[in-house]
Amino acid sequence: MDLSRRTFLLGVPTLAATALITPTAAAAPPLQGPHQSPIHIRSRDAVTARDLPALEVDYPRHVDLRVRYVRKDESDPAGCSVRGREEVVEAEVPEGAASVRIGGARYELLQFHFHTPAEHQLDWNRFPIEQHFVHRGPNGETLVVGLFLAPGGSGGTVQDAVLGGLPEECGPEHEGAGDLSAALPRELSTYRYEGSLTTAPYSEPVSWLVLAKRRLVTATNVSAYRKLFPEGDAREPQPLNGRVVQYRPQ
Repeated sequence: MDLSRRTFLLGVPTLAATALITPTAAAAPPLQGPHQSPIHIRSRDAVTARDLPALEVDYPRHVDLRVRYVRKDESDPAGCSVRGREEVVEAEVPEGAASVRIGGARYELLQFHFHTPAEHQLDWNRFPIEQHFVHRGPNGETLVVGLFLAPGGSGGTVQDAVLGGLPEECGPEHEGAGDLSAALPRELSTYRYEGSLTTAPYSEPVSWLVLAKRRLVTATNVSAYRKLFPEGDAREPQPLNGRVVQYRPQ
């Protein structure tokens, strides 16, 4: 994503964004750059930016899903006893099936996955699960929509469809389906900032849009995912390092 696009979507300060695209940084990027994710979002410190482009969601009512357990722990190559922090349950979406638009640019949904507890904190609150919708932009950019999940729902969401049939760590992937059109809350207000992937190689830049409103799923499914990862599969919040979080009400 070029400097003008990141500034347009996220309100990224010019100097901070420029630091990420200097020739030196491009030639020899550090393992972990200065703008890492997740972060602790403090709503009172976020700058309201109504002029940022709205988040437009084009998710279908029915979508086929390929659900799998993503193993990344190299310390346990022969067995399945270790569940690493970077391992997740991931639902892959067929190419071209779903997307979001921001400022006229289309970002195709590649997959969504979950972390417990939530990786981002919001006003010192850490929800039991956070869902990440990972998108690819027209020039290969990465844009992630983050959604907090909490118990209290009655079922029927695409989240419940996946969490209600979790794959085993070394088990085969399985096919599923769900209603993506109702996956996000009706209110699409977002906290926006420039960050990174939350698993190795922690690549930057990643455009983050963290939804202010949570989504409710069944308490049983929350418990099932947390039981799958008793030690959690979330990265701890990282320093802001001068970044400003923008709040776009919608």
